[in-house]
Amino acid sequence: MIQALLSGILLGGIYGLFAVGFSLVFGVMRIVNFAHGELVMLAMYSGLTVYDLTGIDPLLSLPLTCLLIAGLGVLLYLGAFRHFVGRASMQQLLVAIAIAMILQVGAQIVFGPDTHGMAQSWGSQYLLFGTNFFSYAQVAAFFIALLCVTAVELILRKTRWGQDIRAVADDAEAAELVGLDTHRINTGAFALSCAIAAVAGSVLITYYPVNPGTGFALMPITLIATVVGGLGSVAGAFLGGIACGVISQVAGALAGPALQEVPLYVLLLLFLAFRPQGLFGRRVAF
Repeated sequence: MIQALLSGILLGGIYGLFAVGFSLVFGVMRIVNFAHGELVMLAMYSGLTVYDLTGIDPLLSLPLTCLLIAGLGVLLYLGAFRHFVGRASMQQLLVAIAIAMILQVGAQIVFGPDTHGMAQSWGSQYLLFGTNFFSYAQVAAFFIALLCVTAVELILRKTRWGQDIRAVADDAEAAELVGLDTHRINTGAFALSCAIAAVAGSVLITYYPVNPGTGFALMPITLIATVVGGLGSVAGAFLGGIACGVISQVAGALAGPALQEVPLYVLLLLFLAFRPQGLFGRRVAF
C-alpha cells in the first residue's frame, strides 16, 4: 500500500502538470482544448526524435521542445481557437476535437502506428526506499513537474504579465478599457499552456512509451483532475492530478490494473453532481 501511495504521488504529479496546462486555457479564455493531449504526445515524439538523432536526453532538449510546441500552439490559436475566446460553445468543442484528430493522424503518418520508447541508463535505474522502489525517471519527472507548476503560479501572481493574464481572465472587457491588449495576452497564455504540455511530454517520454494515441488516452484523466481540482485553478489542477494518481494506483493494488481507473470516473460523477466547481474552484479564474 505504501508503494502504491508513493507511486501514485509521483504519477499524479505528471497528471497534475497535464491538468495545469489544460486548466490555464479554460481559466483565461474559456476554451476547452481537447487537443491538449495531442500536444503532449507531440512533445514526447520531439524529445524521442532528438534523443535518437543526437543522443541528447529529452530533459536537456526540453527548451527546444517547449519552443516547438508553443509555436505550434500559437498557430493553432491564431488559426482556430481565437474565434471562440470567452465561449465554450459546441462549435469550439468540435473544432478542438477535429484538431486533435488531425494531429493524431499526422503523427501516425510521420512516426508510424507502433509504440516507441527510449532506453537510457539513468532512467532504467531504481531508487530504493526501504522495501519500496521507484525509477529515477519518475522521481525526476515529479520534481520537474513541481518546479514547473510553482513557476507558473509565481508568474501568475508576481509578474506584470501574470497580472495582465488574471485581469483578462476576470473581465476581458474591463481589461480592454484600461488599455490591455487582450489578443496579445490570450496568445501568450495559450503559448504558455502549450509549453507546459511540452514539459509534460518531455519528462514523460523518459519512462513512458509513446504512440499516436497516447494523448487521447491521457485526456480523460486530465479532465478528471481538472474537474476535481477546479477549473481555472493552477494549484487545484495540480493537486487534482496527484489525487487521481493516488486513487488509481491504490485501486490497482487492491482490485487489479483492469479496474484502477474505475474509481476516477465515479469520482468525476460525484464532483459533477455535488461540487461542479471542484475543490479549489472559484467564481473567477486563478
